[in-house]
Amino acid sequence: MPHTPNLVHPPADTDDGSAQYRIKRSREVHVHADNLASWEQRYEQTSHGLFSGQVRELMDADIQVFEEEASCATSQHCRPWDGGVWLGLAVPEAPEGLRFMGRPVDGQQLMLASNGHPFDLQVPAGCGLYGVVLHRDRVITHLQQVHHRDWPQAAHLAPSVQPLTVLQRLRLVGMLREVLRSLQAEPGVLRFDASRQALRDTLLTVLADTLAPDAVCDAAPPALRRRQDIVDRARELVMAHPDQPPRVEQLCVQLHVTRRTLQNCFQDVLGMSPAHYLRTVRLNAVRRELCDATPHTTIADIAARWGFWHMGHFSQEYKALFGETPSQTRQHEAVC
Repeated sequence: MPHTPNLVHPPADTDDGSAQYRIKRSREVHVHADNLASWEQRYEQTSHGLFSGQVRELMDADIQVFEEEASCATSQHCRPWDGGVWLGLAVPEAPEGLRFMGRPVDGQQLMLASNGHPFDLQVPAGCGLYGVVLHRDRVITHLQQVHHRDWPQAAHLAPSVQPLTVLQRLRLVGMLREVLRSLQAEPGVLRFDASRQALRDTLLTVLADTLAPDAVCDAAPPALRRRQDIVDRARELVMAHPDQPPRVEQLCVQLHVTRRTLQNCFQDVLGMSPAHYLRTVRLNAVRRELCDATPHTTIADIAARWGFWHMGHFSQEYKALFGETPSQTRQHEAVC
């Protein structure tokens, strides 16, 4: 495969600073291969029939999420962009004929590769693939800051397979499906930094838990007094900037605790998770803005500005907390 350096640079943001969600369809296998942005790859059709391919893709700086599917079997030689670590997962739970580097792969196995080691895939007709590419430095930093662990193999990650538990697969598939479906329904949320950051956090948290499960964290919980102290300090950080509440990962870094420790502390002291607490803060902020917003400001824009990228989940959470929908709040905003 000829080397084309201009195709393997990390994805770039759009000119206005926003990310992109795109759906690309093709009737030619080589066009289908080119539709995955920033990769260097060659596809060949290996089964009979009219070819039809589709790629659904999120591009945001050094994070890429996609689903690709084709009507015909393909032989693929691939390399992700520079610095990228690829994690691939078959869409059917029991694919027949999927092979990664010559070995059969099933739906309970996560495929991993990096830019330094091109890999080969044999994909049967009708088999879809979920893929996530993140810059290795982003993953390493997240694991060190939040989980206090290293990922030494990431520096020279050769093509490899990691077994998944049933729960891990469900979480991964559920997350990737929701990300792509939600963005297809409401791509405008990507115009807002808070919404994009919340989406990155979601991806990194689920992927980091897969690559470094919480099961190896310290088993002994801290004393109750320490938990109360941690929660008090966390609340001070949140209240110091009510319009820009810190993310869970930022709280972990600033308080010098792991995500598991922070979770235990909030659960024992407040009866809720730190993510639930921060989400409640943000929902209240959205309600305030809905009451004061001009008619030209949409609910989706306000929600995205406060980090909500999934409009369906946002509406459900909003109604559960306030007993009414965001639209109903807008309807009687004059009395807020």
